[in-house]
Amino acid sequence: MINKILSEVKKHKKYSSISDEVVLDEIKKHLKSNPNITSIDKQLIKDIRKELHLSYASFQTKKKSQRQKYLIQIREKLDDELTKKLLLITLSTKERLNDYKKLYKEIFKITQPPKTIVDLACGLNPVSYPYMGLDNKLTYHAYDIDEDDINFLNDYFDVMKKHGLKGKAEILNLRNETKVSKIPKSDIIFLFKIIDLLDKKDHKTSEQLIKTLIKKTEFIVASFATRTLTRKKMNFPKRKWFELMLERNNLKFKIIEKDNEIYYVIKTG
Repeated sequence: MINKILSEVKKHKKYSSISDEVVLDEIKKHLKSNPNITSIDKQLIKDIRKELHLSYASFQTKKKSQRQKYLIQIREKLDDELTKKLLLITLSTKERLNDYKKLYKEIFKITQPPKTIVDLACGLNPVSYPYMGLDNKLTYHAYDIDEDDINFLNDYFDVMKKHGLKGKAEILNLRNETKVSKIPKSDIIFLFKIIDLLDKKDHKTSEQLIKTLIKKTEFIVASFATRTLTRKKMNFPKRKWFELMLERNNLKFKIIEKDNEIYYVIKTG
C-alpha cells in the first residue's frame, strides 16, 4: 500500500523529483496519525501532497526549466546577470538576492572567510558563490532532497571549477540522524530557512540536529523567515525558543537581521 501511495504522490510533476526517502517519511507519518486509513483515495494523496508542498515544494518558481540554458551561457562566460537569473528561480534565493553580498560580508566578518562550506537543504543557494567575495578557493558540500536540483548543482559545480569552486551535491534527508552525522567537517554549515519546516510538533528534531552539527563545524549559520508565505511581516520574527535552546546548550551566537530573514551565527566551540 505504501509503495502505491508513493507512486500516486509522485505522479504530480511538482513532487516527482523529491527523493523517495522523504516522500515515504511523510506517508508513514500520515498513516501513523490516521490509523483508520485502509485504502487509497484522492483525499489521501491530496493530504500528503499538501504536507510535502508546505515543507518542500512551495519555494520553486515557474522558471526552473530555464536554468540549463543559463548554465550553458555561464560555461562560456561567468556573468553577474546570469547568476541573478539563476537565483531568481527559487523564492528563497530570490528574496535574498539584494542582500547576498552584504550578508556574506557580515557573516564572514564573524566567522572569517571559509575554505569549506556545508549547505544543508541548500536549494539553489550554492549559485550565490560569486557574491561571497572570497579570494581563496572554496570546497562546497551541498545537500537537498530534490533530485533535479542535486543534478543541476553538480553540473554547476563542474562549470565553476575554473572559478575556484570545488563542489559536490548529494541527496540528504535531515531527519535521518545517522546520515547527517556522516557529513564532512567544514568551517561553516549553512542551515537556511529549514528549521521551521523540520519542527512540525515540537523543537526536539532541530535541537538534536544542532547537537549533531556542532561536532562537524566551527560555525553554524541558521536562518528563519521574517515574512509569512503570503509576504506579511511577522510580528515576532526572532525565534526566542531557538535562542533559549542555544543558551541551554552553551552556544554563543550573533544575530544578523535582513528584511526577509533573520540569521543566527552560532559559534560551536
